[in-house]
Amino acid sequence: MDMNFFLPVKVIFGSGRIRELGSLVVGNRTMIVSDSILLDLGFVSEVKGEAGRTDIIEFCEVEPNPSCETVDRAAKIGREHSVDTIVAVGGGSVMDTAKAVACLMSNTGKIKDYLDGSRTFTSRKVRLICVPTTSGTGSEVTNVGVYTDKSSGVKKPMVSEFFWSDFAIVDPELTFSLPKSVTASTGLDALSHAIESYWAKSSQPVSESLAIRAIDLIMNNLRRACIDGDKESREGLSMASLLAGMAFSQTRTTILHAISFPLTNVYGVPHGFACALAMPEVLKLNYKVIGEKLDILIRYLGFEDVGEFAVAIEDLMIVGEAPRKLSEIGIREEDLDGLVDSSLSSPIAKLNPANIGRKELREIFEHILQ
Repeated sequence: MDMNFFLPVKVIFGSGRIRELGSLVVGNRTMIVSDSILLDLGFVSEVKGEAGRTDIIEFCEVEPNPSCETVDRAAKIGREHSVDTIVAVGGGSVMDTAKAVACLMSNTGKIKDYLDGSRTFTSRKVRLICVPTTSGTGSEVTNVGVYTDKSSGVKKPMVSEFFWSDFAIVDPELTFSLPKSVTASTGLDALSHAIESYWAKSSQPVSESLAIRAIDLIMNNLRRACIDGDKESREGLSMASLLAGMAFSQTRTTILHAISFPLTNVYGVPHGFACALAMPEVLKLNYKVIGEKLDILIRYLGFEDVGEFAVAIEDLMIVGEAPRKLSEIGIREEDLDGLVDSSLSSPIAKLNPANIGRKELREIFEHILQ
């Protein structure tokens, strides 16, 4: 068997490890990229203090599903101040923004020039440090960013060899105060990353090992984290998110993420909930094609069969108060054809092991409509 595995990120994991940030910052100017909520909650000030610098520029305007306009605005500030280090403090939207900003500072033009494929990043001179404050996206260890073009309403992933961060500080303490809704959505996002990486046509032994462990940690900790938020469950989810990110950084995701894009763009469903909506049904469909491989996972998790595993996933969705029917988010029967077409337009849909075309996907949507 031939395979490649490449992960050029130094990972620093553990409670309190944010205190090591100051030793990683280089140059004369540092820029913190974050969002307004984390600014108001004091996370940005905490990280700023740990950076040990006085010459820090703050850009705390990143929105969920970051727009191209936000990325360009942040890059303009970074260029004006000749920033040497960017510290991303937040979830996937923040880290994805920081990746693009770091690259744009070493390349001309705007993010849309690169998102549409007309240009390619050729270098990155700025040091990039990612500090996740959620347990879901795994963006700190991937070379993928997802951006929304407001002019077309399209949310699109982008891959670049220069999107890898130099350092990832994964400190579970930064997730201890997450509300239930964010814990649930990001946890289901991590579960999607792991299970899609495991069953993807592009999977390989190392990514599969990472994915299996990530799935196990999520199945054993997400419920507790949503209900109690205890230290052990938070640490378990932080590790799960990290491992899932490592796994799908090698394989990419599949049909669940393809489905999530229109659900988020058009219907405003939080990303992790959008990924999970069809997960039980797609799991059962994929079992018909790769049952032997999925049985290895199912036995490892301690379930009797794929049906019991699917029910366990649904139970997590219930605990996290995630929508389980398309009708709950305002989708009607007459909307299904458009949802099918939009989902299948994403190239990652082809990485799913079962061949899901228009007929198959419509049947899945009809099953979870009401």
